[in-house]
Formats: sequence, C-alpha cells, structure tokens
Amino acid sequence: MEQGNRLFTFQSPSYSPDKNPIEKLWKNTKRDATHMKYSPAFEDLRKAVVNAFEKYQNDAAKIICVMKKLRAEAGIA
Repeated sequence: MEQGNRLFTFQSPSYSPDKNPIEKLWKNTKRDATHMKYSPAFEDLRKAVVNAFEKYQNDAAKIICVMKKLRAEAGIA
C-alpha cells in the first residue's frame, strides 16, 4: 500500500424499518388482515394474509400510496 492511500470505514445506518417499503406494507397487511381479528385455525389466518396480498396485486394504488408517503418523508418529489 502506498503511503498516501488510506483505508476508511463508514458506519452503516442503524436498522430503519420506517424507511423500508416492505415494512410499511406488512404494517398495512397486519392492520387489514390480522389485527384484532380472531382466527380459529392457522389456515384462516393464512387466508386472511393471502387475501390482503391479492388486494395489493390487483390494486397497485395501495403500493403507490405507500411509496409516495416514503418519498415525501425523504423529501423526494
């Protein structure tokens, strides 16, 4: 290594679920499909979550809304 070269380390940002779009979608999924809802069997819970995912597949507006909020929070137009 030449004398002028240096090795630098950078600290990675801490875990930030609030900046991760999938975490927002999981939060919405939990709110819509599982929160305060009784599932007598695991299959009922699975169906509720799959139905929420299918809504995302069929209506991109829900995902676009999440992305717009994240962009606004980050100051990106």
